[in-house]
Amino acid sequence: MRSYKFKPVICFFVIISILLLGTGPAAFAATAIKAEYTMKKDKVIFKDNNGKVRGVIFFQYPVMKGDTRAAKKINEVLAKDSKAFMQDENAKGLKESAETAISNNLFYSEEEQYYYKTECKVTYNDNSIISLHMITGWYAGGVYNQTDYGYTFDLKSGEKLELKEVAPGDPVTIKKNILVAAKKYLTSGNDFEKGAYDYIKSCKLKEYKFYLSKSKIYICFESYELGRGTGWDIFSIKR
Repeated sequence: MRSYKFKPVICFFVIISILLLGTGPAAFAATAIKAEYTMKKDKVIFKDNNGKVRGVIFFQYPVMKGDTRAAKKINEVLAKDSKAFMQDENAKGLKESAETAISNNLFYSEEEQYYYKTECKVTYNDNSIISLHMITGWYAGGVYNQTDYGYTFDLKSGEKLELKEVAPGDPVTIKKNILVAAKKYLTSGNDFEKGAYDYIKSCKLKEYKFYLSKSKIYICFESYELGRGTGWDIFSIKR
């Protein structure tokens, strides 16, 4: 009879143990997604009469593995943007410049190469978020120009995340943190570039180009955007 008295108690503790195990670290880890991907490069090249590549247009981006709705959504966004990049006015201009330089031997050296390219670096891939640093460079025999920007995706939904969704604080606090970082970035000794600061201040939160790392958010501005010449500008705030 005693053994029967303890059965309900034993069952109770077994159930509690299962529930505790189910909500332990392993269970929480299972909810966090980390992307698996392969890198792809959509590419067009232009060769001279000797078969040497003298011009190139390419767009590099990750292709998410798996057949989830989120993976497909991210892949669709990146593939669409790559297609647009390969056909935009800069691509057309590079093609024309490269073909003209090849036909008339206008290169400065035997190794010179014209290009319009976007390289991709995965700067964060954890906690169900992937962030990409996109670096677009242009060169056609003159001045080099660069544009930095980012994609940050929710791996569970496939949605592109906005700055306000990944930065700490409310929108007012986020903007304040950006301006504090911008002021520090634009100050050298007693010199402060007020014009560039005023431009950054005038931007709306959704207009900032950004990408993530584990501990920082990088805010990006392309060549000429801050009125500082051909150089490009990147500074960071804490996550």
